[in-house]
Amino acid sequence: MKIQTLLDNLNGYLKKGERKKTVQCDRIDELLGKLEDKKKKLQKKLDDESNGTKKKRLATELKIVTLQLKKGLKRREELKAKCI
Repeated sequence: MKIQTLLDNLNGYLKKGERKKTVQCDRIDELLGKLEDKKKKLQKKLDDESNGTKKKRLATELKIVTLQLKKGLKRREELKAKCI
């Protein structure tokens, strides 16, 4: 699954959590896990890459994924009480 699709799905579930009394935390956890896997793959690609341009692009993607993962985990903690 592409990074943008993962982020869109995660944001959708997190926003639904704000509006509803209960939240589907298992699905949010699944998406956060996939985002964590993406982060690990990007880190490995970055470590193995020798081309400067590709390395810079991978570093930017890694930074975005890391920040979104951090944001998602923080939001997940906030919604913990609403989990079903």
